[in-house]
Amino acid sequence: MLEAAIWFWIPLILVPTGLWISISGKGKTLGKIIAALGLILVMASSWTVPSSDSTAAGHLLLSISAPTILLCYGIHGMIFGGNVPVGRLDSTARFSGYFAVLISLAIFCLMHWYNMTPLWRDGNINPYWIVFWPTFLLFATSLSAASALALISFGDNRLSEAIKLSILSVSMTGITLAGIIFDGYMTTAEEFQDYLWLATADILGTVIGSLLAIGAFAIVIWSYEKSLPLPESSLPPTEDEIKHVVSLAENHIGGEEE
Repeated sequence: MLEAAIWFWIPLILVPTGLWISISGKGKTLGKIIAALGLILVMASSWTVPSSDSTAAGHLLLSISAPTILLCYGIHGMIFGGNVPVGRLDSTARFSGYFAVLISLAIFCLMHWYNMTPLWRDGNINPYWIVFWPTFLLFATSLSAASALALISFGDNRLSEAIKLSILSVSMTGITLAGIIFDGYMTTAEEFQDYLWLATADILGTVIGSLLAIGAFAIVIWSYEKSLPLPESSLPPTEDEIKHVVSLAENHIGGEEE
């Protein structure tokens, strides 16, 4: 337990702590170093403390780090390689971004259906992988569809981007259906279905909980402001106050005499 605390849990705490220090502006470089060091120690925890079951999370992060970085690079190129007002990249960044996203999705598919599945102990599948993969597919499908709908509803001349997001959403749906129908390298289609339902419950629970939290916060603020007494009407200025204001105006506002 002490080794797990030193080599996994404390480094895990360093990641959000470093990000908070970096965002606060008090030490951006120091915060990034702390977060990066914590993340590296977490991903290396499967070697530093292999006896702990918690290190399966670090092993999964290490396993999906390459396609995740490639996916983030692709999304960045797709967004800022287009018609954006700030931080616009060269037009070739959009096409390289599309290619990077396709390659990253292909790697994830290979990790599910071929012998690239993350293995943890004694040749067994990483227990967090089968949780991550359906959740990722469902979240990506929902987010792409919602973004496409938002672009059509609120965007101006964004039909092309909405169509591309719709194609991405349909593609992710196709991968999800393939996971439901065909067995993976280390998991069956039935297991994928079970975890897909659990991922659906997790995402719906998160969305509903967030909406309830926002609603409760709004109700509290509205109730507090409603309970405040109405401000009293101020009395009209007296003659002395008017004379004082006029004297200030005469002293500070001048012009050329004719």
